[in-house]
Amino acid sequence: MALKLWERISQADNVFQSLRPLTYISLLGLAPFRLNSDKEVHTSVFSFVAGIVHFLFFVLCFAMSVCEGDSIIGYFFQTNITKLGDGTLRLTGIIAMSTIFGFALFKRQRLVNIIQNNIVVDEIFVRLGMKLNYRRILLFSFLISLGMLLFNVVYLCVSYCLLLSAMISPSFVTFTTFALPHINISFMVFKFLCTTHLAKSRFGMLNEILQDVLDAHIEQRSSLELSPMHSVVNERYVHRVRSFISMPMQRYSVTSIIRQNPEYAIKQVSNIHNLLCDICHKIEEYFTYPLLAIIAISFLFILFDDFYILEVLLNPKRLEVFEADEFFAFFLQQMLWYVVIIFLIVEASGRTIKESSHSAAIVHKILNITDEPELRDRLFRLSLQLSHRRVNFTAAGLFRLDRTLIFTITGAATCYLIILIQFRATHHMEESGEANTTHDFFLN
Repeated sequence: MALKLWERISQADNVFQSLRPLTYISLLGLAPFRLNSDKEVHTSVFSFVAGIVHFLFFVLCFAMSVCEGDSIIGYFFQTNITKLGDGTLRLTGIIAMSTIFGFALFKRQRLVNIIQNNIVVDEIFVRLGMKLNYRRILLFSFLISLGMLLFNVVYLCVSYCLLLSAMISPSFVTFTTFALPHINISFMVFKFLCTTHLAKSRFGMLNEILQDVLDAHIEQRSSLELSPMHSVVNERYVHRVRSFISMPMQRYSVTSIIRQNPEYAIKQVSNIHNLLCDICHKIEEYFTYPLLAIIAISFLFILFDDFYILEVLLNPKRLEVFEADEFFAFFLQQMLWYVVIIFLIVEASGRTIKESSHSAAIVHKILNITDEPELRDRLFRLSLQLSHRRVNFTAAGLFRLDRTLIFTITGAATCYLIILIQFRATHHMEESGEANTTHDFFLN
């Protein structure tokens, strides 16, 4: 019974079924559309209303927590710098939430276009005798969604238990204001992971088609001097792609379509690559400002969490009656949460960019082998297209979403952390000077 239920849940024959986990977050308003099996994407009024209610609920809790003057760091200790950090995090938090819900509700057509363009790409693959392994994409989506859900449940439960262990009982509005941004940031990152994985999978199939054309020419030119062109690396790459990304359709012969008519295959590859670049461009347009807000607030949380930990290490009396272990555990896990979020964003975009970059190398290997004029002309055009239309993801054009971002954030956080420590030292010197002046005044 359980096995049949699992087979039914994991069954996916089209792009809509492979995005089934993405529709679940529509209940919270972060994906205001519904997917039908008739290859159409419809906006959902219920999800749109749910998104507005969700955002208004957060604004209400945020306003009440501000009026009460409560915050998580305020429960532990308060200094001028912690007040500055708390105010900065509040401001960036409301901006990030507004950006996330604004793009989810009012820019939803771009997300719909991403799905529709993927449908067109899949139809072209069918003409070439290829079909995407939708079940594997569905399992990837389920795995990511369950991982994000478990990650947030454990994080929020542990955070609340740590506060209770430190004899802190946060109010409902304060903890809700603390928890909702984490949940919504996770959902937005989950959408980014799903959409980039769709593009990455199709780039993998495109590279498989090009590799099949290369294999066909290598087999035709069976002379010994051409054998090094078929490297062991490519064999492993093709085996991995064929096993895990795509599968030939039984009603088509891949050899007859791709290998016997490589000019037609290269022409379709050019169309697919053009559509995939459009998809990646729309992904960047849809996620550019939400990801900018997420990375900005992640950077600030990492920076101030580091400072709070150093503040307590340098001045243990700050905690007074509170337990230091709970304090360190709370802010350390909060910092690690945002580090994981940045890592997921960077890896998702980086893997898609890396997969798209394989095409140029395969195209030039085919050019080095083939002497057919028409095929070479198609390959030259495709090579020119690959050089001019490169996949790239940025945050509002300010910085690239690749692994260099981790190095940049690390350097910037270290620099600003040193500045905050200097402000702390100056503040303590001023307090000591005022105390000494007051003491001398009373002595005189």
